[in-house]
Parts: sequence; C-alpha cells; structure tokens
Amino acid sequence: MARGIKQFIKANNFHWKTFKKYWKNSSKSELLVDVFVPLIVSTAFLAGSSFFISDFGSLINKFRDLSGQVIAAISILAGFNITSITVISATGGQHEEFKKREVEGQNLYDALIVFFTWAVIIQLTVVMLSIFLFYLGSILPNSFHMGIPIWGWFCATIWLTLTIHSIFISLRNIKTLYFYVTYKPHESIKIPPSGR
Repeated sequence: MARGIKQFIKANNFHWKTFKKYWKNSSKSELLVDVFVPLIVSTAFLAGSSFFISDFGSLINKFRDLSGQVIAAISILAGFNITSITVISATGGQHEEFKKREVEGQNLYDALIVFFTWAVIIQLTVVMLSIFLFYLGSILPNSFHMGIPIWGWFCATIWLTLTIHSIFISLRNIKTLYFYVTYKPHESIKIPPSGR
C-alpha cells in the first residue's frame, strides 16, 4: 500500500518539479513581478472590497461572475503558451545553437521550456478553480447569508493571485519568445530567457 502511494506521488509530481525549476531559473526581479506583485495587488483589491462586501454569498456571486470571464481569457493564454512550446520545440536551423547554449551552467532552452510549461500548468489550475467557483456560485441559494470567514478571504486571495500571476508570466513569456525568435547565433545574448 505504502509503495503504491509512493509510486503514485512519484508519477504525478510533474507540477512540483516544474515549479521548482521555474523558481530556480527565475531571477529575483522576475519573481518579484511574477509572484509578489500579484499577491500585493490581489490583497489590496480584496482589502478594498471588504468595505463593500460583507456577505459570503455576495462574495461568491461576485467571483462567479468574474470566473466566467477568467475561464475564457486564461484559456486563450494557455493556448498561446502551448502553441509557443510547440513552435519552439519544432524550430531548427539557427536555433539549434541556441538549444545547446548555456549561461552560468544553465541551459537556456530548458529554462525557456520550463517558463512556458509552468504558465500552462498555472493557467489550467486557474481554469479548474474558476469552474469550481462558477459551479459553487450557481448552486448557492439566494437565501444564503452569513459573514465572510477568514478562510473565505484567504481562498479569494489565492485565486485572484494565481489569476494575475498567470497573466504576468504570459507577458514575460511573450518577451522571452521575442528574444528566441530574433536570436542570431553569431550575436551575444544580452538578455537570456531567464532575464539574467
């Protein structure tokens, strides 16, 4: 039984491995923009909302309305990142040299793939959470009234932070894709994909 659980975890820890590589390959300034700015923005947004929303049912309904739009927008971003991975993987020619290039012991091609892969993982996670929020808001009766518990605000902050994070990392990936597409083998790379 224990061996089966261990094998299950080992076979399904792709998300955790990708997150560790993303964290390792990102510079401090990138992590600041990709992770901490979304956390600050979502916390400030929800702190402001707490003055106007005091009912748990109202909070869930607001997020239900927002989640429908998030599902559509984030799905498009996930499609962009999946397509980018396909394009990067399929290109040859002058990019073959890029695929072998290393900076400070880090393979730039591997780092590039990790950024796009993490974006897809986090975006599909946001879509899944948004579907759950939409479903929860749809089945909640109109007569449901109670104060907003701390864990309710915490869950809302996590969801909003992940949503903003998925947008920011896609913006970074657009910049990274630009440097990859315009890469010239005989020119030095001033800004590698990791931003270092």
